[in-house]
Amino acid sequence: MTRIHLYTLIISFTCCALLLMPASGSCWFGSKKKVKSDTIPQFELDIPDKSGVMSTSDLEGKVVLVNFWATWCGPCVEEFPDLGRLHADLSSQGFMVFGISADKRTADVVNFLKKQDPGFPIAMGTNKVSREFGAGAGLPVSFLINRQGKITKKYYGPRPYETFKADIEKLL
Repeated sequence: MTRIHLYTLIISFTCCALLLMPASGSCWFGSKKKVKSDTIPQFELDIPDKSGVMSTSDLEGKVVLVNFWATWCGPCVEEFPDLGRLHADLSSQGFMVFGISADKRTADVVNFLKKQDPGFPIAMGTNKVSREFGAGAGLPVSFLINRQGKITKKYYGPRPYETFKADIEKLL
């Protein structure tokens, strides 16, 4: 590992650790905003390769783990294989993972997905969708949604496969 890579890793880890530290009197991300509803917000988001859109209607009737992530977020990238495994292991039971990228440049997401295909759908996020979910400023953040479209659980920060799976199986 070169010295530059080591410094980049240290800086990335430090930045992520600072995001995880609670601010006095506020929630995990330093935001006092609460989700206005426990119902999944209505959205229509572009798929990065411009092959179409993903919308709220694509999730209807399924148990869904909506994951906000970014290509530049180390913990997000580390969590990706577990999310792909969850999607593959449980999709036959009516479950899916849906990734919403916080990246500003679509090309960054397209290039990332060429190297690491998670096996689940990814769309480009917007500030409005992030705000309506109540995602806050930190990444990754995930929302577990039941078949009726209700947000049943929020996960601020990365979680292991086993944690997600135990919660998902309660809804299947």
